[in-house]
Formats: sequence, C-alpha cells, structure tokens
Amino acid sequence: MTLVIGRITQGGIRVDSDSKITNPNIASNRNNIFSGLLKTIILNPKISVSYAGGVDTAQKAIEALYKLEKFEINKVKNLLLEIHSKNDCETDFLIASLENQPLLYKISNNKINISNSFQWIGDIKGFNLFQKEFFPNLKSQDPKHISTVHSNAFKKVIESDQIESVGGFHITAHRTKFGIEYLFKMSLNMGRSETITMKQGANTIPWGNAGTGTFSSSYLKSNNPYKPAIGIHFPIGNFGTLYYPRVSRKVIFYKNVNGFEFAEKVKSDYGIKIIGMIKNGEYMTMI
Repeated sequence: MTLVIGRITQGGIRVDSDSKITNPNIASNRNNIFSGLLKTIILNPKISVSYAGGVDTAQKAIEALYKLEKFEINKVKNLLLEIHSKNDCETDFLIASLENQPLLYKISNNKINISNSFQWIGDIKGFNLFQKEFFPNLKSQDPKHISTVHSNAFKKVIESDQIESVGGFHITAHRTKFGIEYLFKMSLNMGRSETITMKQGANTIPWGNAGTGTFSSSYLKSNNPYKPAIGIHFPIGNFGTLYYPRVSRKVIFYKNVNGFEFAEKVKSDYGIKIIGMIKNGEYMTMI
C-alpha cells in the first residue's frame, strides 16, 4: 500500500508520502529502500498527484497525465477518476491543487471527495499511527507549528516497524512562493546520542561514518518549478538518486559522486539545477 497525507493551513499546502513498494512476489522489495518509487508527482506549480494501491495502474495514470496537452484540475481529476474506476478501484489518488484556491481531491471508491483542510489515502494502520503521533503534540494553530508536528508524525510512521507497507524515503511537496515544489532538507542520524553546540559562524558537524551507524541524506529539489524533480545524495556512500518522473518513473542512480558532482551530473544529463544543503568536508553547504 503506502501512506499519503495532505494538509492545508491558512493557504499553505503540503503533501507527505513514503516511497515503499510492497510486492509479496518480490522479496527484495520488502527490504531494499531503493526499490521504492516516487509517490507524489508534481505536474506543474499548481497541481500534484499522489497515489496509493496498485502500482501498475498508477504508472499508467502518470503516463496518461503526461499526454495531456495542458494540466488543468478538471481534466486531471476526471482522467484519474476514469482510470481509478476502470481498474476496479485498486489505486486511489490524492490531488493537491492551487487553482483558484488550495484544495485537496481524494479519488477513492468511485468518487471524488474535496477538502480545503485534510485528506489521506493508503494504509489505515499507518494513518492511525500518524493520528496518534499528531494530535497529542499539536499545541497551537500556528501554521509552522502544525507543519512541524505533521512532518514529525509522518516520520514516526515511516520509521515504525509496525507498519509493513509504509517506509522508504519521506518525500514532501509543499507550497512556496513559486507554487507546489518538493521540500529540500538534510537528514543526519548519527547512530548514537550526540550533543552539538552551534556557535555563531561556521560549525563543524560530527558526521561519523558507516562503522558508527551514521546515516545521512540530502534532499535536493529542482530550482525550476516547471521541471519538478528531487534528488537525494548520500554522503556516507558517496552516491545519489534522482527522481524525475517526466523522464523516468524509476529511480536514476549516480555512483561515486560527492554532492557537488551529483548536482553537476544531473544538470549535464537533464538540464535541471538541483539545490539544497550538502556535506562539504565537515560542513554543510548550500548549493
């Protein structure tokens, strides 16, 4: 299955999704984080489409979407409803739209439900765990606070070993001044308790290594909202993965590259500049 959760707060919009693909016929899919797929596809700065359920149907839907002459919310939602219904409702869709006003469209059970606040699709156990983590930590209605609590709750679901169908990478699409874009961020798990004292100016980071259980990743987004893509660089392993659904539905690998080299190769191969925070020696650098 998967888990996708969309939320709207005071004009802001965000959609969180995992990347895990569960197929009982492919044992590696249960354990390999890189066997997953991008579940939230940004079509243009005003529309994103996420899916949960049958992957083959979802891939056919994405192909059909890219054949549209123009991305308009009515055309997108009607096309996805048709594909959903023709394939025995095995794949649900969640559309985030900024046309006219921020709205979330859920396509499930042969119908479209519209909300200006919240929608979800996917694993019910994963959703219940999200709710359990979300509501007790919600202390105010400040949009930034809500967004942080939402993100932390979703992260808890991905990291939980209780939800077999949810896992992999935590991908977020959110509203910026340019429209709907992927969120860039840096994640560092040092494998042990560590206290970092941040001082004014440059700060060194105790990155550790594979032997200490350190796992780090840099999520980098395309700087062109009309060419949406997201890259993830792994400084410990010195490789990167690119998700660029208009070009390929599968993950694109780059081996033996540091963060700078990864960004340069993506630009050379696909003409897009990916930006975000990367490891630069003992420091973090914005590119």
